[in-house]
Amino acid sequence: MGKSRISKITYSQDLPGESAIWIQKLVTKLLINELDIDLSVKAKLLASADRRFRYKGGSQ
Repeated sequence: MGKSRISKITYSQDLPGESAIWIQKLVTKLLINELDIDLSVKAKLLASADRRFRYKGGSQ
């Protein structure tokens, strides 16, 4: 595992749907980056997650 970073995340009450999707995308990316798998597999997982989030965001 690499060097840890600390980030501050704020949640917009004016845009709850967009904020929730952004946080889910961030957590998904962080988790996928921690997997010990080939970069091409990580890219496919991120692309798949992005498609789901786009669909989810468009349906709200």
